[in-house]
Amino acid sequence: MATELELKLMVQPEYISAACEFLDHICSLSDNPAQARQPTLALMNAYFDTEESRLMTSGIALRIRAVNDKFIQTVKTRGSSRVGMHARGEWEWFVSSDKLDLSLLNEVPLPESLQNTDWHKELIEVYRTDFERQVWNIESQETKMEVVCDQGLVTSPYGQDRICELELELKSGEETGLYRFALALAENVPVQVSVVSKAQKGVRLKYGKIDFPDEPAELDNTLALAAYWYEVWLIYWEAMHFMQDEVLLQPIRHSMAELQKCLPESFHLAMEALDHELSNSLMEDDALILKKLSGMKQVGMVMLTVGQWLNKQTV
Repeated sequence: MATELELKLMVQPEYISAACEFLDHICSLSDNPAQARQPTLALMNAYFDTEESRLMTSGIALRIRAVNDKFIQTVKTRGSSRVGMHARGEWEWFVSSDKLDLSLLNEVPLPESLQNTDWHKELIEVYRTDFERQVWNIESQETKMEVVCDQGLVTSPYGQDRICELELELKSGEETGLYRFALALAENVPVQVSVVSKAQKGVRLKYGKIDFPDEPAELDNTLALAAYWYEVWLIYWEAMHFMQDEVLLQPIRHSMAELQKCLPESFHLAMEALDHELSNSLMEDDALILKKLSGMKQVGMVMLTVGQWLNKQTV
């Protein structure tokens, strides 16, 4: 088993070229041949579950990935919350075809709800992702990371959703290096932190609902409240673009206000300035509001700065 730690960034299609140019430029500044763009991949992922979504509700994602005529079976767990980062268990096996080898699941410590394997015969392909992946190996101040840019679609019998994102996966070094590099990127290209995985997008197509984190059990725990409102902010931001509905700017601003109450005063000026900019965007023509919001570099920079601080407190 490997533990995957990554930072996911939303990026709108009109800014993808600028993001790739930034990454190419970073690689061109290095004399290290290992720091370079890698071959572009065409990926297909088929995700499996039961009709009643037993795997999803148990925190398990099961998929087959096709890469250059090779097939990889993967199990991922929901993992632990890392305040805007993804930390989860991952098991991978090369398999001979696009058919599941369920005997391999014996190596995975499945939750109690899946210990009885009667669900094996109920598995169906519930959605799939088809996307192009551009890849860069980057080293920044002793942090080694793989940066990927994914563009494509999530499709299911219930509809489709766009994939347009960057992922920074830690290979070695300190995880703060991911934030440091992401902030340098955000200063040049409008990006925003995302906690919505491709698997969650597929599930959302079926159920048509947005998943929010559970409220902290101890409401007097300021740090737990800050982490909660931070993730609510990120989820509403992604949902606003998924639904193409600027009305969600109201709960976005509310979650930001609640988050600000839980942060040190050193963050208040930046949060208030961002809220002012978001409020001003409502003066735009309705057709232009989302376009303006997606182009605001300030959003991603504040998200990353707050996320980095929160992770330092919870590690």
